Amino acid sequence: MTDFITNPLEEENKVLYRGFYENCANMRTVRVEEGIEEIGENAFRDSAELTEVYLPRSLKKISACAFAGCSNLKKVYMEYGLEEIGDEAFSGCASIYDVNIPDTVKRIGEGAFEGCASLSKVKLSESVYMIGAGAFSYCFNLTEITIPDSCVLVEFNCFYSCFSLEAVKLSDNMGLIDDSTFEGCRSLTVVDMPVKLKKIGRRAFAGCSSLSSLILPVGTSSIGLDAFFGCSSLVRIAIPKRLSELEDVELFNGCDALAEISFGGDRMLFENLTRGRALTVQRSDLSTFTPKITFMDLKDEI
Repeated sequence: MTDFITNPLEEENKVLYRGFYENCANMRTVRVEEGIEEIGENAFRDSAELTEVYLPRSLKKISACAFAGCSNLKKVYMEYGLEEIGDEAFSGCASIYDVNIPDTVKRIGEGAFEGCASLSKVKLSESVYMIGAGAFSYCFNLTEITIPDSCVLVEFNCFYSCFSLEAVKLSDNMGLIDDSTFEGCRSLTVVDMPVKLKKIGRRAFAGCSSLSSLILPVGTSSIGLDAFFGCSSLVRIAIPKRLSELEDVELFNGCDALAEISFGGDRMLFENLTRGRALTVQRSDLSTFTPKITFMDLKDEI
């Protein structure tokens, strides 16, 4: 059954609030009429029978928790003109499997698609500049993601525990990979790093147990605590000589296979970086070893 959601208030009211659909029996498919510019907070929250939503071209904003907990919602048709997807807008929509976000969307809020366990494909807006904390966390079936170059900030926990995520292309304009951004992404094998990367946050790649090699961009200057903890398949990593801060030299604990670290500078630069401490690795069985350090002593890094 299809229900048309119309605004019973005065024409100038462009917001669809919770309660507009309460008299719609067996609401499964909803087509929101043209003229509505905002889906209000909690408008369709926990509407268990809802399976499909068609949004109008007039819509600018989907507010916080607008569709949160719609456990049987499989498809949302978003139109060009939408600008913002609010915090937890689709959190807990466990049946959504495909999301195509229009190129007019500039912000994706915190936890916007958190817990969308069936979500396997996402096409992000080419205008998005910010993706909030935990926006795609616990999307267990998501296999790949491309963050467009319009994006300058992806907040912490964004892809936390996306167990099936295999390949990531990050925006070249991201200066930060925030804390726990990819923590628990145990299938991750390919990461295309941002050209302008400056900092890797705490536990950013912790538990990425399929990641075998990584080349950090030349401008990377800081790596946070346990950034690569538990990357048990990591064999080699290249670190630029401009790196000036290691929050802890034990950032590779649990990297059982780590055989070689290539450092862009010389031995003196490396010893300054580690403050003279040996860079040892504690394996998952609690034994320790020291990986080979290769000093590239590069004059110019491109």
